[in-house]
Amino acid sequence: MYKIVLCIFLFIVIVSLGICEQVFIRNSFDDLCDDCREVQQLLLVGDYEKAYEKTEHVERDWKKERDLLEFACPNTDIKDIAKEIGELKGSQIAEMYDDSITRCEVIIAMAENSKNLLAYKWKNVL
Repeated sequence: MYKIVLCIFLFIVIVSLGICEQVFIRNSFDDLCDDCREVQQLLLVGDYEKAYEKTEHVERDWKKERDLLEFACPNTDIKDIAKEIGELKGSQIAEMYDDSITRCEVIIAMAENSKNLLAYKWKNVL
């Protein structure tokens, strides 16, 4: 009886951790996409100061998320996203706002792609 209870307990722990991981992955990438869309919108309307502040906020948030994501699911795209955020920030400092808008779109595409690869989906399993 003890072994059955232990197996059930371990199964529940494993499933719970898997669900938490999936929720964290989806939320992290969705938040990054939303933030980059907001930066892109600010750039399009010409509010460059707020766009730069938001970019710094995105960079700080991604540093926190990146450590956990790399632990949960190592992926080179996660590191590349950090590089792209740095390039976004640099293009804003250089006042290359058209390039900044493009960088936002690249980050959004990378985040969506990474989410689709790392999230649990039947097409990824089969």
